[in-house]
Amino acid sequence: MADVEVGRPVNRVEGRDKVTGKAVYTADTSVAGVTYAALVQSEIACGTVTEESLRHGTRMAAEAPGVLHVLTPLNCPALHALPDELTADFPMERRPPLSDLSVHYVGQHMALVVADSPENAVAAAERIKLDYVVEPARIGMADVPDGDRYQPDHFVKLVDEKLQDRRGSADEPDGGTKVCAYFRTPVNAHYPIELSATIAEWSGEDLTVHDATRWIAGERRVLACYLGIDEDRIRVLSPLVGGAFGSKSFLWMHVVLCAVAARAVGRPVKLVLTRVQMFTSTGHRPRTEQRVSLVADEHGTLLSTEQHTLTETSPVAHFCEPVGLSARFLYRSPRLVTTHTVAPINGATPCFMRGPGEAPGLFALESAIDQLAYACGVDPLAFRLANDPDYDQTNGKPWSGKHLRDCFVDGAERFGWARRPMAPRSMSRDGVLVGWGMATATYPGRRMPAGCGITTADGVVRFASATHEIGTGVRTVMTQVAADATGLPLSAVSFATGDSEFPSAPYSGASQTTATVGSAVHRAGTEWKRRLLSWLSSLDGATALDVRDGLIVCEGRTVATVADVLRDGGTALAQMLTFTVTSDGGAHDNAVSQSFGAHFCEVEVDEAIGRATVTRWVSMLDCGRVLNPKLARNQVMGGVIFGLGMALLEQVPYDARTAQLIGEYYVPTHADIPEFDIAFVDTADYGLDPIGVRGIGEIGACGVPAAIANAIFHATGKRLRDLPITLEMLMGEQ
Repeated sequence: MADVEVGRPVNRVEGRDKVTGKAVYTADTSVAGVTYAALVQSEIACGTVTEESLRHGTRMAAEAPGVLHVLTPLNCPALHALPDELTADFPMERRPPLSDLSVHYVGQHMALVVADSPENAVAAAERIKLDYVVEPARIGMADVPDGDRYQPDHFVKLVDEKLQDRRGSADEPDGGTKVCAYFRTPVNAHYPIELSATIAEWSGEDLTVHDATRWIAGERRVLACYLGIDEDRIRVLSPLVGGAFGSKSFLWMHVVLCAVAARAVGRPVKLVLTRVQMFTSTGHRPRTEQRVSLVADEHGTLLSTEQHTLTETSPVAHFCEPVGLSARFLYRSPRLVTTHTVAPINGATPCFMRGPGEAPGLFALESAIDQLAYACGVDPLAFRLANDPDYDQTNGKPWSGKHLRDCFVDGAERFGWARRPMAPRSMSRDGVLVGWGMATATYPGRRMPAGCGITTADGVVRFASATHEIGTGVRTVMTQVAADATGLPLSAVSFATGDSEFPSAPYSGASQTTATVGSAVHRAGTEWKRRLLSWLSSLDGATALDVRDGLIVCEGRTVATVADVLRDGGTALAQMLTFTVTSDGGAHDNAVSQSFGAHFCEVEVDEAIGRATVTRWVSMLDCGRVLNPKLARNQVMGGVIFGLGMALLEQVPYDARTAQLIGEYYVPTHADIPEFDIAFVDTADYGLDPIGVRGIGEIGACGVPAAIANAIFHATGKRLRDLPITLEMLMGEQ
């Protein structure tokens, strides 16, 4: 039967609770007898804390009103180091928290104070004044000698996503048109509205953790490793997450310390990080320095692509921003060289951030492509169309579904690209310069194994998976998938998230949740309907039965309602219709799933005051089937605004001598939002999953900074290669 709910712009099922304040996030959770914690963090980048100052500070804090416990390296129970399989690919810290008196970065946790109120905990923590033996720190990547840098083979556990790759001849071709340029991107902070929060509570040997996390199953496992207890003794709850952009994808050290402190005081412990602590305690996008070198022949055909990246990680964890992955396949290029080099600095641990790799990598690549098109005398859109490959050059496989050319052509028509003059500084409006720019967007289609459980009771079919509602509408689209798979109306199904006791699911990131969990929900719903119809057939032998909108039909004629059948079937039928299924990671042998798109933007540049304003935006995206166009458009709008902030506003300011945070972190507001026109090719891609989708969350931000930089070039004639683009750059000489 045709889908009824999938494809409709259904409102968020939890939307009313969110806008009325009824939605409960981790920090809102009420737990009886709760105590409150505050962190003490290091103020130097490298060295050791003196034991005398720590003991004195502990005494001062312990004497403060309401203090119950002060946890420090001097009294913290020994925590276990994580196994290599968790730290080799993921940004999990190899050094357990409070292991010793050594300091590896500014903001490292040095103590946790527990008191009877948040105010008393903070006041006591402020009494701890630490002295240090300061050692030379590696503040920037230039401080790290070549011998201490390293080149990882692949991105996380995706061994096919090579961070060091090459094809074609050893040497760059002579002649032709060449562009070689250097690009820099700064440290970016995730800056979600919801601060990271944790509540840890022990009941005997069992631990319950309420946490703002996007990886319930992973957090459960990592906590078990640090604490040396069995996973089945830990329950993690995270029903709603208020944004994260990557910052809540992994377990951070404050969660472990909450669990340790809760055991020490024998009561639940609650910790809510401050906004400042979020900058050093929950990851960030690391800096990158990129060199892109492109060569084209006299016809504007790309001959060679090189993208070399230097990025950074912390001394206690591995992470590599996978900047050059898109260059391996995005344009037809017989010769390719990509490298990634990681420099461990004395900084906090970085991690995934929305569009990891692609966001900073496409800024460099797409800016260089635009420059090469101009050097060849070719329109930037025409250049991209001429160099669009029809298969994945990294492995020779076809795409499971690719409609990038449709995105180029349809997006250009919606934007009016044909009216764009090639010459920079040729458009103006009301006394300011106007520029039009574009960039290609791409992000992998991913899918991992996941589980889904169904409980049938009281006429309602409840689906559940240990996935996460991070504000993207997961509960809504899963309810839509569940309704169509079962043949029931939306009102007869529900979907629950955020509990480690539900069937396991992977982290919510990498634009994989809809394809991953949706496959499990689809399988569970399909099996539910099969069991129901099989049970009915066993009663009267009917074989041409189906379920449509909550009705049992036979050859187009209604014979019963599902509600009546469930009531009459009693406990036996309900038990038959209560089960768990798992879905695998899908087959990837024959084709490659990749999403594509094109961004077009208009900017106004007032050189007199150094202001760039994005005024109009068109995005045309190929992300497979669109399950809910309202939520999909919302996701892309958020991604574009995210990329706009990256392009024009966002950088973490710090003192280059001490690595201390200084200044403010600016993000886009409503006044910065352009006029949007967002559309989708909306063609199902069943090569990745049975519901035909690829992820949408990441791709909206990918390519956005480049489109803005290219538009600014068109407006001003200035090629700007460092982010964010500041007023000094816009007012300076070309």
